[in-house]
Amino acid sequence: MRKHAKLAALLFGAFSVAFLCGAKQAYAAGNATMLEDKAILVNYENEEMVVTAGQNTSIFYSDNPNATMWEEVKADASGKAIFDISWVRPNVTTRVYVKGDKDSLVTARYLEAQEKLSAEFVGDISAADVVDIDVWKDVYKSYKNFSGDTGYILFFTKNGGAETAYFDVENIEWKKGLNGNWRPFEQLDLGQMNAKGVTLYFRIKATNDKIDGGTAELVSGKRYSTEAKVFLQKVAAAPTVSVNNATMTLSIRNGMEYSINGKDWFLVPTYQKNATSDAVSVEVKDFDLLPTTNRRVTTVAIPLVLNVMTGGKVDINRRIDATLVAENPGKYMVEKNGAGEVVGIYVYVRTAAGEKKSASKIEKVLIPFSESTPNVARDITVTYQNTKSGTSGIAITNNTSTLDGTNYQYAIVDDPDNLTAEELGELKWSTLKAAKTVKLSSTKALTGKYLIFRVTAANKNELPSVYEKYRYQIQYDKVTYAAISNTSLYPGGVITAVTSNNAISGEITYTWERSDKASGEYTVIRSGSGYANSMYTIREEDIGYYIRVVISNTSSVTGESAYVTSKCSGKIVKDPTAPTPTPTPSPAPGTP
Repeated sequence: MRKHAKLAALLFGAFSVAFLCGAKQAYAAGNATMLEDKAILVNYENEEMVVTAGQNTSIFYSDNPNATMWEEVKADASGKAIFDISWVRPNVTTRVYVKGDKDSLVTARYLEAQEKLSAEFVGDISAADVVDIDVWKDVYKSYKNFSGDTGYILFFTKNGGAETAYFDVENIEWKKGLNGNWRPFEQLDLGQMNAKGVTLYFRIKATNDKIDGGTAELVSGKRYSTEAKVFLQKVAAAPTVSVNNATMTLSIRNGMEYSINGKDWFLVPTYQKNATSDAVSVEVKDFDLLPTTNRRVTTVAIPLVLNVMTGGKVDINRRIDATLVAENPGKYMVEKNGAGEVVGIYVYVRTAAGEKKSASKIEKVLIPFSESTPNVARDITVTYQNTKSGTSGIAITNNTSTLDGTNYQYAIVDDPDNLTAEELGELKWSTLKAAKTVKLSSTKALTGKYLIFRVTAANKNELPSVYEKYRYQIQYDKVTYAAISNTSLYPGGVITAVTSNNAISGEITYTWERSDKASGEYTVIRSGSGYANSMYTIREEDIGYYIRVVISNTSSVTGESAYVTSKCSGKIVKDPTAPTPTPTPSPAPGTP
């Protein structure tokens, strides 16, 4: 409020003004006196004007200096006259003229037009369409009831010109609904308000005139601002989250965000449906990975496997497990068992706040750690499928029992020691249950590739075990087929060893064995390499026995040894075509 004593003197100093109030008439005194500015204080909270009457016994007021009828208020015992100003229009600046019954001059008091307040709800300050984002962030640092979870209220004022951001939120008060009670801003709990959705009203608090004790000068107040209305939407339900333990990924949609500690949130950007450019990188900070997604795809897989440096190189087989949690205390929200051991982590997912809505409710997803460790050397056997014309593939056997078995998954990769996180996440894993065998053709189990194995997760959310590679590379340069040719099964007959037509590296060894029972225990009768040893000539001492051959070699690429045993022959017998020897007649008795 300004001081206007000089203005009033110029307007009315040349003449006296008579006031008529009801049947009474007030006459100006001879001296040119007037009320001091500091004698007139406006209580904007109660919408009343308090006048220190001084020598006056009555105070007169009007909004027209030339009025013939003035309102009169008698001074009370304390020498103060109080009158209502709620009739003064708030939307314009108005002058109220005040004079005592013993004053000859009028004092004009300005009542400034109320500020026009507007309010805007934003779910995320960073997404707000304002230029002073950093200032707003600083304003809300001390208000714990406002966060990225609840959203924020931004305020703006306007006095005839452009809107200006209003940062003095401590001067804001609010109420819930039209009939609510006005409360201080710091009592506003947005989390409580937007749980069900509500309409809120805001205004800038009125400030009363006062006398500055240091200068004895009038300090003008101001009216309540206009009321700003904000409708808070009901918080959306928690989103549905898909966990894929086969690819060890958490699938969430664009526009959602996730956290592994419940505090720091990472956003998956929302893309326009008509976007046409191909690939963008979505930074996944706490998973130390940059997964690639397509602008036209709405679901993004967040890998639960880490690119972690171990011993100076990336350990792609490192995932979020109990050891990693122990190495990074406080980084993850964890689940513990009854013994206090960490058995899994939580990942929190919600739909991110937007410009007009707060973040959704949170979906809390438990990712249990695998309790198993693969033992490929003990549990897995890989053999090459037998065929005379050439090797057509491999057979993989899970040797664990059905009673207390371990289910495995396997995948075929180019280089198990240098997989990238993206490659690991994109692998196609197949199941190999306990005591089962699967066969893969050579068009799938390609030469030069490797097999890797991991223990299957117990449930859909659990992470599978680390993977372990099969020791040897897939190479079709080993013996995979052994048979013996048909021949005469009696002494002098020749048995020929037969193996497959695929390229076999290194030296082939033929080991000939025999047993007196077809399914009995066989003993070696000859072993050697080369063409000469690929054939066996039956001897007299083989009569009554069964014969078979074991063909073996060592891969020149991997060093893996291989051997294949043929079926046995029929029982070796005497040659049925051999002439029966003529028995020598015995000499007659008594013959010398």
